[in-house]
Amino acid sequence: MSSQSKNARGVYFILTSALMFGSYGVWSKLIGDSFGVFFQGWTRALIISIILLPILIWKKQLIPIAKKDWKWMSVFLIFTSLTQAPIYYAFTHMDIGSASVLFFVTMLLTMYAVGYLFLGEKVSKVKITSFFLAITGLYLSFSFSIKTFSLLAALMAILNGIASGGEVSFSKKLSNNYSALYITWLSWLIVFITNAPISILIGEVQHLPTINLIWLYQLIYVFVGLFAFGFVIAGLKYVEASIGGLLGLLEVIFSIIFGILIFGESLEQKALMGAILVIAAAALPHVAKIYRKTPTKSPA
Repeated sequence: MSSQSKNARGVYFILTSALMFGSYGVWSKLIGDSFGVFFQGWTRALIISIILLPILIWKKQLIPIAKKDWKWMSVFLIFTSLTQAPIYYAFTHMDIGSASVLFFVTMLLTMYAVGYLFLGEKVSKVKITSFFLAITGLYLSFSFSIKTFSLLAALMAILNGIASGGEVSFSKKLSNNYSALYITWLSWLIVFITNAPISILIGEVQHLPTINLIWLYQLIYVFVGLFAFGFVIAGLKYVEASIGGLLGLLEVIFSIIFGILIFGESLEQKALMGAILVIAAAALPHVAKIYRKTPTKSPA
């Protein structure tokens, strides 16, 4: 296969993963109040954990966690346990596009903060510019959201962004010693372990699996998540991480488009400006990396 064909395949895989990740809000909204916030999280997590376990065993990637890694593993799992319920609440109580923008910008800001404070990442001019663009985007999006939706829904989107940012960032402390699949399995396992007891304690209805439309949406949600992860891993084998990250930003755009086409949502001018700034902030570091790697032509 030529390098051009490999690159095209990588782009296709990552665009497909972005499309799937962007559809999360759709499945959340279709399930709606039929499932409790924590119930939908733990049942989805259990199904995914069961599906991934035999694959891990087959690949011989199910290994004990080393004592030296427990500190960072614990931090990673704490953040991960908060990644499902808040965004589900946000998606079901506000527009998909607005929730996605709030989630994404706070995830980006959290990743910058964790990278600087705990991972020894350097602060560059590009990252500083990106940080202030993201802050401005957050202000515009949040001020719009609290006027249109409940404050709690907006705060849940932000909480999920912080949790997801911490999850992604702290996983870097583990990625050299454990496979991506193993880390993913652990993240779903902890969601099941933490969300199931909460769901029972707060009195959510524990629905038995039934052949109906709501459980169909839940199963689609499960497999969309699994395939989205698989596609992004496969895509990064063929394209550079900076290009993959740039393409992955389409997740936010896809979320907004799904909200408009399926649920008749619309973004006001202020929220749209916030979304544009957030996407620009996230894209800037990737664009800078690509630019630095592009060879300059020598003068004739």
